[in-house]
Amino acid sequence: MASQAAVTVATLSALFLFSACLAEDSGCEEGSCPKKLENSNVNNITVVAPPGPKGDTGPPGPRGVRGEKGETGRPGKLGPHGVEGQKGEKGAPGQKGNQGAEGLGGGAVYIRWGRTSCDEGTGTVTVYSGFAGGAYYNKGGGSNYQCLPADPEWGRYEDGTQEDSSYMYGAEYEINRNTPYDKATLHNRDVPCAVCYSLSRRAQLMIPARKTCPEGWTREYGGYLMAAYYNHSGRTEFVCMDGEPEVRPGGEGSDNGALFYPVEARCGSLPCPPYVEGRELTCVVCTK
Repeated sequence: MASQAAVTVATLSALFLFSACLAEDSGCEEGSCPKKLENSNVNNITVVAPPGPKGDTGPPGPRGVRGEKGETGRPGKLGPHGVEGQKGEKGAPGQKGNQGAEGLGGGAVYIRWGRTSCDEGTGTVTVYSGFAGGAYYNKGGGSNYQCLPADPEWGRYEDGTQEDSSYMYGAEYEINRNTPYDKATLHNRDVPCAVCYSLSRRAQLMIPARKTCPEGWTREYGGYLMAAYYNHSGRTEFVCMDGEPEVRPGGEGSDNGALFYPVEARCGSLPCPPYVEGRELTCVVCTK
């Protein structure tokens, strides 16, 4: 019993001494209290020591691995337009390119007077056929012949002739002798016409006083030069009437209107020779 009492007294003394050391330092002599342990746990009693002073900053660590690329952000707003710079000097011309292949071009268009169709053997097609017309032979109006289609289309109109208008008449052959055409076949007969289109040739030319085309040109047709009568007040263009003209069926009778007369050469300012006084002039229509 005496030994158990001694142990109990010693244990209580140690606990008392340790509790005293947890008090303020003024109550302990140097070396008489056990050293305070940071975050120590004695007999399930937690002792928290006060933080010490902040240490010096250490050297930088090694560079880390580069992360993955992020998604592209939305574009920002367009900024204001900058001041336009000065115009630079003209650059040197570039090298000349190679010539391209020759195209078909726009094609040639002409009127075949005195015929109802075109000569398609030359690679030409008939656009439309119709009737020759123009202004009345001794009155005002247009000064050129027209090839009027056989199927006219109408817009806004008022039936009945109006005094304040220009008039379009049909055209007749005026052949009062048997040269250059047969009078009995053509005189006072209505004149047909055809509009022709040549896709493979780009230009057309009517040559008066010739029956053949220049070298490199295609002869579309030939005939005789015709125009209005020289002593009428009205004027027309000179056209090339086909050498083998046709007539419009049912177009007999002298209704006048626009008229076609053969054209003769007159000497004077027109040199003779090579021209001959009073000789009817030929003509030819060529394309290229």
